Amino acid sequence: MNKRAIRNASAEDISVLSTIRDEATAYKLRQDDLAWGKSGWTAEATRRALDRGGLYVVEQDEYPVAIFSLRWQDETYWGPQKPNAGYLHGLCVRDGFHGMDLGGYAVDRCADLVCANNRDRIRLDCELKNTRLCAYYESLGFIRAGTKPLPGGYITSLYERIIR
Repeated sequence: MNKRAIRNASAEDISVLSTIRDEATAYKLRQDDLAWGKSGWTAEATRRALDRGGLYVVEQDEYPVAIFSLRWQDETYWGPQKPNAGYLHGLCVRDGFHGMDLGGYAVDRCADLVCANNRDRIRLDCELKNTRLCAYYESLGFIRAGTKPLPGGYITSLYERIIR
């Protein structure tokens, strides 16, 4: 059937949010991508993410299969910017659901949310060395806007997609 929807995450989702993030972190580690560290989210980290708001659950047939965060500024990676973008973070797909275009679905729903807030672009960052992930975002219409070195030798690729 594969009916998909997104919804705001709630406190009742703490366990599933942590599970999906843990699985996604392990997946990134298998790709030699240390951007999220070596462990997923603790319950406390999940609560903090919920408190910040903008955390969404992607459901397929009412089953949680992915999560992402949408923020309205990101000075850490992008510096001060005009208020014309939404910043996509932490797109995680549950084990067993890779290859089903859930990431593309999440990005498209994120674009809908960004447009609804009178902004015209989505921005994100990802590990420069994770060429597979970079190529994936490029296949979704994102253009590399630059790179940014961060402490610890981590270099992030900055991506942007104009949506209207």
